[in-house]
Amino acid sequence: MSRMLCYLSSEPLPLADAVGDAVLAEFAGLARLHADGWGTAWRDARTGEIRVAGSATTPVGGEEWTRAMEPASTSRLLYLRFASRGAPPAAENVQPFLRGGAAFQHNGLIAPRADLLGLLPTEEESALRGTTDSEAYFAAVRSTARPVRGFPGASTVAAAVAGVRARFTDACLNAMLLTDSALMIVHAAGTRGAPLAAFADRGFDADGLPPGHGDGYNVLRSTVSARGARVIATTGIDQESWTRLDDETVFSVSPGGLAPTRMPARGARHP
Repeated sequence: MSRMLCYLSSEPLPLADAVGDAVLAEFAGLARLHADGWGTAWRDARTGEIRVAGSATTPVGGEEWTRAMEPASTSRLLYLRFASRGAPPAAENVQPFLRGGAAFQHNGLIAPRADLLGLLPTEEESALRGTTDSEAYFAAVRSTARPVRGFPGASTVAAAVAGVRARFTDACLNAMLLTDSALMIVHAAGTRGAPLAAFADRGFDADGLPPGHGDGYNVLRSTVSARGARVIATTGIDQESWTRLDDETVFSVSPGGLAPTRMPARGARHP
């Protein structure tokens, strides 16, 4: 139920330059509703390593946020959290998660979490640090990397996500994955609608919601910024001229565009 944004560029850029001041300001403004923490991951411009920063308590736009957004990078993930029941605001639940040199963020709800844990190898379940379904989802995807060196490619990620989809047929499985050599986007929005009751519990009725918080709430769209960066984001910001991504597809992002890998039929597993 959270909001996500990322970019990839051919040269290191600060976040505001890469996506544009207006987009960044609109996205940051969503924190008035998605108010349970923020996080970011970026590729270090000097070493190529993935760095992360975030907080469950400090404000969007504050000193810690500003400091985390300063480093120029060729690629960055950005996240605003709307906490699900059972996974309260806490440091261990902040996204993006960083495990094994890869950063991962997910928007949606995969429930019941116990069924998701049942998909994990014992060692992956025991290594979980928080209580989110998103971290368990990352573990399910990451566990497919064990037979190969490094993190799997788009076809392996697509097969792993299809395995989760087979169990959770309507869940939103949208995700963004950043490594030292790749940025991958999972667009698997599912069929659940926007969590309007949860929004209302926070004092946001239908008339007071940000744009994009009704029909099509979990759709991902892409554009190219004025600085030539490829930008992908969830709804909630002005996306009038953006392109909707294909459903049930994993995309490998490059400066030249988005290379799609269709997810296998539901129930297919990575060999």
